[in-house]
Amino acid sequence: MTFDLRAGALALAIMAAASGTAWADAYQDGMTAFQSEDYGKALSLLLPYAKDGNAEAAYLIGEMYGPRSWGQKGENRNGVEQDNKQAIYWWGEAAKKGNVDAQLKLGWWLMKGQDVVKQDQAAGMNWLLMAANQGEPQAQYEVGLAYWKGRGVKPDPIAAYMWLDLCANEPGFDNAANYIEQIAKGMTPDQVKQAKLMVQAFAPKMQK
Repeated sequence: MTFDLRAGALALAIMAAASGTAWADAYQDGMTAFQSEDYGKALSLLLPYAKDGNAEAAYLIGEMYGPRSWGQKGENRNGVEQDNKQAIYWWGEAAKKGNVDAQLKLGWWLMKGQDVVKQDQAAGMNWLLMAANQGEPQAQYEVGLAYWKGRGVKPDPIAAYMWLDLCANEPGFDNAANYIEQIAKGMTPDQVKQAKLMVQAFAPKMQK
C-alpha cells in the first residue's frame, strides 16, 4: 500500500483549519458571554486563551474577578466570585503584554490600595504612565493629578500640566481644565511654555 503524500497533507491542512476555526469560535463565544454578563461561561471559555498569552482574554478575566469599577455594567457577578488576587494577577499578565485597559486598571488600584491590593503608588504610576503614553485619557488624567499632588512621583507642575492638557478635551474630563488653571498659577511663563511644547510634541506610543 502506498501513502498519497498530497492526500495526507490535504487532510492535515483540513484538520488544522477546522481546529483553528473551533478555537476562534470558542473565543468569540467567550467574548459574547462576557458582554451578556454570563461570567461563569465567559470565564471557562476565555481562560484557555488567557493562559495561552491572549492579553484581551487575561484583561477580561481580571474584570470578572475584580471589584466593580468604571467600565463594568452593574454588580452582577453571575458565576464568578470576587477574587482580588486573581484579578490583580490577570490584569498584570495583560498589562505586561501592552493591554492599555489592564495597565490603567492595575495602575489605578495600586495607587488606591484599599482592600484590593497593597498600595504601591510608585508601581501604580509606572503602569499608569505606560497607559498614558499609549494615549489613554483616563490614565493621562490620573498621571496628571499624581504629578500635581506628588503621588508615587516627585511633584512636577510641568508634567502635571502636560498630561492634564492632553486629556482636557476628551469627553468626561472637563475638570482637567480647572486643574490646569490652578497648576499654572504656580508656574513661570517659561514653564507653561515648556509644558505646551510637550503637549504639541506628544505622540501615542502603542505597545506590542
